[in-house]
This record gives sequence, C-alpha cells and structure tokens, in this order.
Amino acid sequence: MIYKIAPVEDVYLENIYRESLNDLNAFYGIDWKHHLPKIIIIDDRKIINLLKGEETESWIIGWSEGRTIYVLNKDNFGKESDHKYNPFEYSAFITHELSHSFYNILSDGPRKPIWLNEGMAIHTSGQNKFKKQPVEFKKFLEFYDHGGKEIYNEAGFAIELLIKKSGKEKLLTFIKNLKNYSSKDLFEQAFEREYGFFPNYKEFNRLISHSSIERQ
Repeated sequence: MIYKIAPVEDVYLENIYRESLNDLNAFYGIDWKHHLPKIIIIDDRKIINLLKGEETESWIIGWSEGRTIYVLNKDNFGKESDHKYNPFEYSAFITHELSHSFYNILSDGPRKPIWLNEGMAIHTSGQNKFKKQPVEFKKFLEFYDHGGKEIYNEAGFAIELLIKKSGKEKLLTFIKNLKNYSSKDLFEQAFEREYGFFPNYKEFNRLISHSSIERQ
C-alpha cells in the first residue's frame, strides 16, 4: 500500500502533545528531546483497517508503533467508533498512546506482559478517573501476550495499587529489567521476588481490600 501524509496545524493537539511529553518525561525520568514521537491523525475506520492489515473492532481508536502514534480524528469519533468525543478523555487518550513510547524506551523495547504495559499507559494518562474502580480483579492477568478490550477496565488500577504498595521508582526499575525475563515464568518469578507475592487475583484483591486507591 502507498499512503500520502501531510502535516496538520492543530493548536489543540499541539498543546496536548507538549503537556503530555512534559508529564511523561517527569514520570518516567526520561529527558526525551530529540527524535520525538510523531502523531498521525486517521480520518476513518477504512484507513485504520488498512494500516492494521485487518478488520478492527469499533473500540479501537489508536495505537503506538515505536515513535509513531496513530489516533482517530476526534471529529469522527461518533461516526467511526463506539466512543463519544470528550475533550478530557481525548487528551488522556493521546497521553496514553504517547506513554507506550516512553515505556518502550524504559524497557528497551515492547515487552510483555501486555497488562503491565497497558496498565502503565492508563495510569500515566490519568484515564482511571474516567473508569469505575473494580471491586474485584478478574480479568487483567489473562493479558500476558495479547491485548483486548477488557484489559482497560482493570490494568490501570492494578498499577496504582503496586505504586501505592511499593512506590513508583521500584516499578520503573522493574520495568527496566524486563528484558531479562524472556518468559512468563521468569517474569512471574521476578515479580514475586520484587513484590513479595506471585501475580494472581487473590493477592491483587488483597491489596484492594487493604487499600483505598488514591487516584493521582
């Protein structure tokens, strides 16, 4: 396929982009100044499907590939997705996708588990404030090597609990070392060493029962 891309002047998106980079640099401790990520605006579902190489579900409105972020045009949300446009949620969505680029730098490339990667993007973008806090975790740990719509309901809150339990720096250090854990078994063993429990719903739900999640 051959595509034609043209630059877009959009003060609204430029402001979101600049503020997001500042916030993410501060959170991840990365002073990213050169070869910054690029945002590509996509107008319709047809182009999304062409770029993804498959028919996509209507909830998919963007994704990250290295330093390139693809996002659905906010003006076409109602027509091309099952999302309703909200300026605050759209801003958080942009930050979410940019966060994946920062995460990939920290982890030295896209790394499993997917729930950790997505959870960090949800947490750093502030998207949890638009979601209902789960009473009980039931799904997110299933998403080790694949994604899915249900991951977004729980993963961000799991990250908030880990940060509340042991702090942000410990989690960032753990992510830096993900390249050393090449399998699910090695990851889970390392997680248990760092956090004192094997990653399972019982232990994460224990964190819920002993902690009131403070949204940041």
